[in-house]
Amino acid sequence: MNNEQGGVVPTIHRARINSRPQSLSAYIGLGLLLFVCQSAAVKASDLALSAIDFATQLGGKLQIEMEMTGPATTPQIFKTDNPARIALDFPGVKSALAKKMYPINQGAASSVYVVEAAGRVRVVVNLIETTPFETKVVGNKVLLTLTSAKAAMPAALKPVVAKSVAAPVLTKTTNQVVAALIPAQDISGFDFKRGDKGEGRILITLANPNTIVNSKEQGGKVIVSFLNTKLSESLAKRLDVSEFATPVKFIDTVSSDRQTTITVAMQNELYDYSVFQADGLLTVEFRPLSYEEKDALDRSRTQYSGDRLSLNFQEIEIRSVIAILAEFTGQNVVAGEDVTGTITLKLDDVPWDEALDFIMMTKELGKYESGNVTLISTLDKIKDYKRKQQETEKVVAQLDPMVTEYIKIDYAKAASFRALLNGTDAGSFGACGVTGTAEVAATVGSVDEKPSIAQSLGNAQSSPQGAGGGASAQGSNDDLRMLSPRGSVVVDARTNTLIVRDTTKRLEEIRKLIRKLDVPVRQVMIEARVVIAIDSFTENLGVKFGAAKSATVGSDKVFGIGGAGTRGAINPDSNGNMGTINDNLLVDLGVTALTATPPGALGMTLARGADYVLNLELQALQIEGKAEIVSNPRVMTMDRCTAVMMQGVQIPVTMPQTANQPPTVTYRDAVLELNVTPQITPSGSVIMNLLIKKDQENTATRNPISGNPGIDKREIKTSVLVENGETVVLGGVYEGDESSGKNKIPFFADLPGIGFLFTNSTVNNVKKELLIFVTPKIIKDNLASD
Repeated sequence: MNNEQGGVVPTIHRARINSRPQSLSAYIGLGLLLFVCQSAAVKASDLALSAIDFATQLGGKLQIEMEMTGPATTPQIFKTDNPARIALDFPGVKSALAKKMYPINQGAASSVYVVEAAGRVRVVVNLIETTPFETKVVGNKVLLTLTSAKAAMPAALKPVVAKSVAAPVLTKTTNQVVAALIPAQDISGFDFKRGDKGEGRILITLANPNTIVNSKEQGGKVIVSFLNTKLSESLAKRLDVSEFATPVKFIDTVSSDRQTTITVAMQNELYDYSVFQADGLLTVEFRPLSYEEKDALDRSRTQYSGDRLSLNFQEIEIRSVIAILAEFTGQNVVAGEDVTGTITLKLDDVPWDEALDFIMMTKELGKYESGNVTLISTLDKIKDYKRKQQETEKVVAQLDPMVTEYIKIDYAKAASFRALLNGTDAGSFGACGVTGTAEVAATVGSVDEKPSIAQSLGNAQSSPQGAGGGASAQGSNDDLRMLSPRGSVVVDARTNTLIVRDTTKRLEEIRKLIRKLDVPVRQVMIEARVVIAIDSFTENLGVKFGAAKSATVGSDKVFGIGGAGTRGAINPDSNGNMGTINDNLLVDLGVTALTATPPGALGMTLARGADYVLNLELQALQIEGKAEIVSNPRVMTMDRCTAVMMQGVQIPVTMPQTANQPPTVTYRDAVLELNVTPQITPSGSVIMNLLIKKDQENTATRNPISGNPGIDKREIKTSVLVENGETVVLGGVYEGDESSGKNKIPFFADLPGIGFLFTNSTVNNVKKELLIFVTPKIIKDNLASD
């Protein structure tokens, strides 16, 4: 028969009661016999979970009651915050329940799940949200009381009185609950400064040095939160610090719901940050990183992508933690028999795979993954298992059948892949992903194997330069060789096809490699502009004046006062009249003395008589010139390939005759040249090695001996990093030539008031400027590889 608790009680055969009264000792003995029999029955049947019930209480509390068939034991309790769960383990207890899932949907709990495994019963309470709880054992029952987050916020803190066998456990649930249990804090100061090396420092003055601070990265921002911390209204604002030239763009500071939060938006991802505190000053420092430093930092950090969870255990068995993680992830995990011991840990919001790695590192454990099963054991056993697995694979590989496959190469040279598969240096990918010459190479494997048709074809077509593609080829590296020891490869240059003979497994790896590498190379259009601007200004001012007088009328004598100017004949005509008096210049400092350009002139006769004349002529010349010469070469090339663009003339240069050699003629280039090698970075920028020339023939500067013209050279050679589509000034040269001069007659030119009549002045100003621009543009091609 069964008792009320579900235990099995042995059947007792009752004797017939005599009418004669029994002694008291007989009754007492019978009672002791029944108690011993019942206890033995319970122990024989083992302790079992017989019922689960729940009820709501005042204050929004929910009590879950777990009833046993005998005196209940204190369970092992653990919780997770994401997802929110509470788990209770009862070692040595079986489940006598009719089902495993019990829906609740009241208070903070949604359901209860019961599972029996490994000699224990686990009761998992699925929560709607993380909430405080407490447990106590009363007789045959274990009571779990859940308090909702809202009900857990007291108006004022009061002493907590223990009411159960187990100490109350308060979880770090929401910020409201934690904030209600810590003293009020205050932020008294806030500032931002730039460091000497471009660091951005947020300086926060805390009224209490023991203020609880949490920081995390989320969505490209850094969030720093202060629990139960007040902030004055003057500090709650947005600070735009983008002009400080640090990794920080702006800072948002808000205070609400018992928490102050500082959200820091970044300029880009090239930064690293740290948080440290000295007394009451909290510093959040953001250090700028280069692309190389960022890549090195990312490589140094193991990337974890698992769902996040929180764990808080005291002296829990390693096997139990592994079981919890397996249940959380739903993965198949096998723990070796040598996985033993206990661990104490407290992890808050970490990826589960990171938590597993730290647990294994602490206990010197390793893991081996095969398919969807993960084996966890000691490091020595994992290494030994992997070694045996590799030995087994080698043996199996020797027995696998050989298969021949024809692989068409689209964008590269098949000979390059042949060298790559063999692990040789010869014939590897060049700067532009192609080899210098086309070749057909045959590769023969083991001497014990009969050459295949493909190998025979390769031997027939291969040249001496293309041979040597097998395992014994010169310069081969077994560590880099992707073919198996029995594998071979042949290249047919005519169709650019690889003929590979190997095991099925190796062929699949080779196909993956070729799919990854045989892709079109991205292309770049490089546009350069060479601008030569010339601004010239010339000003010239001069004077001419002179006088002449003739002799008596009818006489052929002429008297003139003049300088070096041309004097015309002055002879009387047949009627005795005077002829025209031509220029007889006393001062000839005209503009035409310096330039052939016709000047502007103002002439006047100061005095004239029958036989004399006095003339004055003022001359002025101003020349302004502006010129802009733009050369715009463009060239398109593939990533990491050198391109050369050239335009111009070849100037013949005559070398003079020597005693042993007749005159010879050579040619010198006077060209516009663009020589560039671009490299596209992963971020989309372009690194360019540039050589830009603009040479021009100069006939004004000739060799005085041979008469060969000179060459004006303009050249720049540099390396630069430019964003896609942006224009950068590579360099420039500015030349300024200013000159002024005077031609004057001594003594007379220094006379005050009239000295200018004996002076010619010249002002010359020439400005030349050379600027070189370059603009790279990555060609958007749908076929290009990412």
